[in-house]
Amino acid sequence: MKATESQIAEFRELHNRYRKANERMLVLQASVAEGMRKIGEGCTTEASKIEFASLQKEIERVLVRMREICESLQ
Repeated sequence: MKATESQIAEFRELHNRYRKANERMLVLQASVAEGMRKIGEGCTTEASKIEFASLQKEIERVLVRMREICESLQ
């Protein structure tokens, strides 16, 4: 099955969402690693814990939908 323009547009949007969430996750992970190194703790604030969980959920949602699109084209 050939991809439709709407599927292509949705996949591009998902890719952009994934890229943004992943970029932020990388920054957060680096911050956690630095916190572990300096003070022995990682996610030291409640806000960073919430952000980590939120980013994880966003990445998972995006990847699931991307997989669904790919599977629909087979």
